[in-house]
Amino acid sequence: MSQSLYQIDLPEQAEAVIFVNGFLARDRAGFLWMWKNLFWIRNVTAQANGCVQVKAGICGPNEVIMTSYWCSDSNLKAFFRGEAHRQMMQFTAQKPQSLCLYNETYSPSRSGKYTHEPQGMASIYARL
Repeated sequence: MSQSLYQIDLPEQAEAVIFVNGFLARDRAGFLWMWKNLFWIRNVTAQANGCVQVKAGICGPNEVIMTSYWCSDSNLKAFFRGEAHRQMMQFTAQKPQSLCLYNETYSPSRSGKYTHEPQGMASIYARL
């Protein structure tokens, strides 16, 4: 069974960004909040203007990581200024010790490799 392996054609100045964010519950309140809100966070992020795809993974019972693919940094920044993100951050403001949050933003410098249907950056940029 052969697979169709391909790469994507990235523009010289790719506008798309990859946002990686993680949640680490540090106590019971953080654990309950994380698991209660995880699917809502994933869904509102996926529905945000300029978000093309969200992937979520469970690292352990107390930790979850999400990777989202955005058409541009300005789309991601607009999401940060929106109501959904404000609601997400309310818990952290009320209980700052309950969650360890981390995030990183990356710009693609070269194509990844893909098989079958487009995922990640291939969802944004056309195939070579």
